[in-house]
Amino acid sequence: MNRSLQRRLRVFSGLVVLLALLLTARLAWLQIYNFEYYRASAEDNRQRQLPIAAPRGEIFAADGELLAANRPGFAVSLLDFDVRDGETISYLAELLAMDEEYIRERVRGERFRSFAPIQIAGNVSPEVVAKLEERRLDLPGVIIETQLVREYVHGSLAAHVLGYVGPISRRQIEEMQAQGIFYRGTDAIGQAGVEFVWEQTLRGQEGTLLVEKNRFGRRTRVLAKEDPVPGNSIYLTLDARLQEIAEQALREVIENLVESGNTQAGRGSVVIIDPRSGAIRAMVSYPAYDPNTLAQNFKELAADRRNQPLRNKTIQDFHPVGSTFKMLPGIAALEEGLINEQSRVTCRGVATFFNGRQTSRCLKVHGALSIIPAIAQSCNIFFYEMGYRLGIDRLTSYAESFGFGSPTGLNDLSGEAAGSLNGRARLDFMPGNLMGASIGQGHEITALQMANFAAMLANGGTHFRPYLVQTAKNHLGELIFNAKPEVIRQLEYSEKNWDIIRQGMKNVTDFGGTAPSMRQLPVKVAGKTGTVEVSSLRYSHSTFVGYAPAEAPELAFYVIVENSLHRPGSSAVPVISQIIREYYSPASAAEQQ
Repeated sequence: MNRSLQRRLRVFSGLVVLLALLLTARLAWLQIYNFEYYRASAEDNRQRQLPIAAPRGEIFAADGELLAANRPGFAVSLLDFDVRDGETISYLAELLAMDEEYIRERVRGERFRSFAPIQIAGNVSPEVVAKLEERRLDLPGVIIETQLVREYVHGSLAAHVLGYVGPISRRQIEEMQAQGIFYRGTDAIGQAGVEFVWEQTLRGQEGTLLVEKNRFGRRTRVLAKEDPVPGNSIYLTLDARLQEIAEQALREVIENLVESGNTQAGRGSVVIIDPRSGAIRAMVSYPAYDPNTLAQNFKELAADRRNQPLRNKTIQDFHPVGSTFKMLPGIAALEEGLINEQSRVTCRGVATFFNGRQTSRCLKVHGALSIIPAIAQSCNIFFYEMGYRLGIDRLTSYAESFGFGSPTGLNDLSGEAAGSLNGRARLDFMPGNLMGASIGQGHEITALQMANFAAMLANGGTHFRPYLVQTAKNHLGELIFNAKPEVIRQLEYSEKNWDIIRQGMKNVTDFGGTAPSMRQLPVKVAGKTGTVEVSSLRYSHSTFVGYAPAEAPELAFYVIVENSLHRPGSSAVPVISQIIREYYSPASAAEQQ
């Protein structure tokens, strides 16, 4: 063997040895130095950590009646799904009555999030589940998940109070993240009512499920599980029986109006408050909706611009309130010393003000009246005179002291309107507007504000913050929240003046008053009727404000039946009469027990 060949063999041997050393070093790098990293990577390919949704807290009425619960259901989700699988997407779109692009967008929207199934349809029927199971092997990445579905036990009962739960939007995810709260794109979230405002109390803490999967991405076994923590349950101040009675009474009156030929009727509100605490016992916005079927009917409901069933009219809509406002200029005039209990104003059916520049009329000639019969008989001339003596600034100041023109302070629902007063601040205000303002015309006042007004008349000027959530308990039954009555303002008016106004309201529901039919009710009601002029093209609203029992008030209330007066009479009085009759009926109470 010549030296040249030996040299080549040594070089080759050295290269082999060097390569062996490099391979050994690389193997050591992979198997020893980076062992934990690659083992974790291999485990990650073999197993997945999946979220387990937490049961949402339940919602109860004050008496323990279950209003919002959870029931088992099924959802169709995608796991390790290839968005390019057009055949599967087409089949799912047809089966689930969905748009194909919606499914693609759901997958694309979640591609950067942590691994989790992407839900494309919730609460699907057993028939859909059966069809998907039949084609399981032909639908890679399509899985059926069990889920808890929100169920509103009594359908539309208290729908605007309870609200509803729906899929979270990307905007909502971003808003929650800005607050340090994590949601997945497949989560549901409260969208309205107490479901929305009390979301973080009702929402539980999700658990985790560690599963092993095969090469097709299907689960083969569960490796570990951390159970979710259920959400907290809340107990409302609502009296479920009173809420049901109030909804039925308002619905029947409005349906009768429509059947009698009133083409403008169809909307109304009832709010009932405990004047001793501010607890809301009933809150009715008509028409309502069934939260259980909202997803299917949402477009139709949202398109109803006339009746707006999705809108909570008790706190979001405002109106003039007519003669139900008259107690305010009455007590203001008493407090200012402009009149006393015996002071009289003569009603001749018409009166002039501002040196004859303003002529105002009454519905009838009442003759000489003091304040108590003026309230009972609803004499416009008397209260025009009270407004004229007070002036717009003092009238507005007293109205503001009762909370008109600002939210009542309700924190358990969102979207409460402030409304406004027909005062000097109005750009279109003229001295003659004072006359309308004195009898409730031109103001923008919500039903909740009027119920609060009734409560303040009943309790002697205490404005309690209205509230809907009384207590909250965790899944162990432990009390974590308990609401206490909160005083927002206290009017230090003369007790004698309060009694004068209350006596006038008691006389409204007796012989000679504007609602004598109410004297037949099981308990004495103190109140005031109202007719609200809207426009020459619209029927007037019918309103009623008051409290009961008159001597020891438990309920303060306001009723408005919109565009109901297409013929003489009242539509609000029958509503509140039916509510009081059924609620205080001994037979009805015995049945409830």
